[in-house]
Amino acid sequence: MDQRMTRFKHCDPRFFPYLGKVLDRLPERIREDILNSTTLQVVAGEDLHRSCALRVEFADPVKTLLCFNPIALFEPEHQLIHTIAHELALYVIGEVISGNAEQKAEDLLLEWGFDMEIEAVRYCKAISESKGYRIGYEWAKKQSKDYLLRHFGLYFDEWNEKGLRRISREQLEKVKSEAGTKALLKNQIKTGGAGAIGEPEVPALPRDEAIIAGIMAAVKEIKFQ
Repeated sequence: MDQRMTRFKHCDPRFFPYLGKVLDRLPERIREDILNSTTLQVVAGEDLHRSCALRVEFADPVKTLLCFNPIALFEPEHQLIHTIAHELALYVIGEVISGNAEQKAEDLLLEWGFDMEIEAVRYCKAISESKGYRIGYEWAKKQSKDYLLRHFGLYFDEWNEKGLRRISREQLEKVKSEAGTKALLKNQIKTGGAGAIGEPEVPALPRDEAIIAGIMAAVKEIKFQ
């Protein structure tokens, strides 16, 4: 880890590995500007979101404050990497947040090589709104940690880093087999679980893949609790 990141004294240290991964992928000039800037600070911590009032002091005047909710640590790694890179892109652009600034930030992420994360986040956002996702998530939350890690831990790292779309077809079929997605879906529809009746499904997204996405999201929550 670049020791200059230690000046972010009010940032949960669990964010540092991800912040480091993002900074390592930025153009050198931009990375150095961010690391050497005394007017930029990054904060993240449970106390920042639980306290009614909190005083935070900095050694130097701060112009830009990037705040991250620790709950982001329970998101897939590609989501967290995207979130950090997106906020740094907005910082580099230096504009008031607007639709135009958001588009410029995404263009900058593509220029920096975060296209895989953009694709994965778009897919995960769409699939997380589906019934299949909720079926998988709610089923997984009822299972033990040992059971989930035994059956899905082998595929967790690749899903966490790259997203479901980047998992090989062979691995995806193995995960589906472990989850028994067809039987699980059939049982949920039969019992009316997870809003199975009366809610529209997100179009063009395979239901079994949505179930897997829900399961893996629950696995990450359980794995890091």
